[in-house]
Amino acid sequence: MFGIFASASIISSISPTALLPLVAMAHGIVLRLVPHLPRVCADSSQAEVDTLLGIQHYQFGSVYISFGFHFILKVLLIGGPAHVGNLLFIVWMSDTGALIAGRAAKTKKKAKTDEGDPESDETRGAFLSFVKSISPGKTLPGLFGAVLTGPLSAMCYASLGPNLYRSGTILSCIHGNLITQQILTGLALSTVGIVGDLAESSVKRTSKKKDSGGLLPGHGGVVDRFDSLFVAGTVYYYISLLPR
Repeated sequence: MFGIFASASIISSISPTALLPLVAMAHGIVLRLVPHLPRVCADSSQAEVDTLLGIQHYQFGSVYISFGFHFILKVLLIGGPAHVGNLLFIVWMSDTGALIAGRAAKTKKKAKTDEGDPESDETRGAFLSFVKSISPGKTLPGLFGAVLTGPLSAMCYASLGPNLYRSGTILSCIHGNLITQQILTGLALSTVGIVGDLAESSVKRTSKKKDSGGLLPGHGGVVDRFDSLFVAGTVYYYISLLPR
């Protein structure tokens, strides 16, 4: 999480104007998630944590949603429908991978619990405890499932369509091999998609709501369908479409 903050801040010094929205979104996400850290919760009263989350509640929403939609539209306008399809396919398949792996893990955990071997807080580890404090339904296998599905989805989409990987972008500067670029794109989008999902889950927990809205019954609301895409679309634009 702090890696996102630090990386965005360092990169912004290279081209501060072009990268300002990315830095603003990264700062917003970090500030949104910081109150959930165990050390912060332990050193602060619940009232102090709630106050910090409340301050971030509206500030984060304005940055997260406005920048998120802005960069999804930029991907469409600059890259075209093929790039939007690539973005959607990677993010949605990553979500599917997380769902399948997470359900498999929960089934295995239920079997262990029935055998009298329940999971304790100590066996979770600090990272998983942090994630579950934001979104209790998350599992470590689910997170790994999302991250592993991302690169596979990127390679599958690239094999079915035109070459979407341009020269002169951040991706091409990191590595010139197309398969490597596809893997890096999948890893980046699936990872930041998880971060976006956690940030939106934090907002729902602060609001004491299970869903972000009632417009899409059974899907958690409209924002729940875009939580990963908002951050993934922003990162996709910067690494795949913005000239270096």
